[in-house]
Amino acid sequence: MLLLTDIDQLELAFSPSTQLLLKLVLGLIIFGVALDLRGQDFMALFKQPLAIVLGLLGQLLLLPALSFAFLYLAYFLNMAPLPSIALGMLLVAACPGGNMSNFFTHLAKGDTALSVSLSACTTLLAALTTPLNFMFWGSRLPFAQEEVKSLSLDFLPLFLDVSLMLALPLLLGLVVAHFKPKLASRMSPIFKWLSILFFGLLLVLAFISNIQVFLNYIGAVIFLVILQNALALGLGFALAKGSKLSWPQQKTLSIELGIQNSGLGLLLCFQYFSGLGGMALIAACWGIWHIVSGLSLAFYWSKK
Repeated sequence: MLLLTDIDQLELAFSPSTQLLLKLVLGLIIFGVALDLRGQDFMALFKQPLAIVLGLLGQLLLLPALSFAFLYLAYFLNMAPLPSIALGMLLVAACPGGNMSNFFTHLAKGDTALSVSLSACTTLLAALTTPLNFMFWGSRLPFAQEEVKSLSLDFLPLFLDVSLMLALPLLLGLVVAHFKPKLASRMSPIFKWLSILFFGLLLVLAFISNIQVFLNYIGAVIFLVILQNALALGLGFALAKGSKLSWPQQKTLSIELGIQNSGLGLLLCFQYFSGLGGMALIAACWGIWHIVSGLSLAFYWSKK
């Protein structure tokens, strides 16, 4: 008989070769995002800096803090999830914006230049902010402190690893976009579609190779994933609307905060947390659910 508490001891099957493939796909995705960036995009943002400041504030500070507040409230009400599930939620919240946010923003008729710029900025800063946010907020969860201590995380290796996975392909893409803009324009749609296709296939492979685990435990995490995703979408929209940004920018900030780089979260789970049950399940379910919510919202907004 399977028990919910078994999740904290559960390890998902994700082979080293699959992890390496996921790293390569993640690098291609980030490289493809950078190919869309031009100097004039940044210049336009400097003329209207409020949107980019709010996007960075929401993504890098407020979303992790809001996720922690939600988990702490659940703990206060004696409704806290299992420690590994809670840490998975904090890890996803600490990740930068997801690659598909640019596609969803374009589909929703949002501010695509703002979306690409925000994705690039949060990705570049993630080498520092992702480990810091996870370690800071995770160590303050009363019911997960033992699990955090047992992880024995060293900041420097985590920082260097995230830098190689995110910052390096981003900088390479920026170099190509700057010195070979015509080549970048031709390469961008190819990288965009191929990377999304490969990422989707990897999620499917992860699901198939762990199908019994998903079937047994998805009920324990899917509601929390949907709720956290809704909070992230709502936070981005509320920040933009409360600051009286334009309607396209309101849609953009909502999508940027609601579409997280769950691929990075999944990789970190296997590289540093041994695929620790609830953490990996949260990251994998986020990878599937935010495609559903992002596409649905983008299609809805595209008709309005």
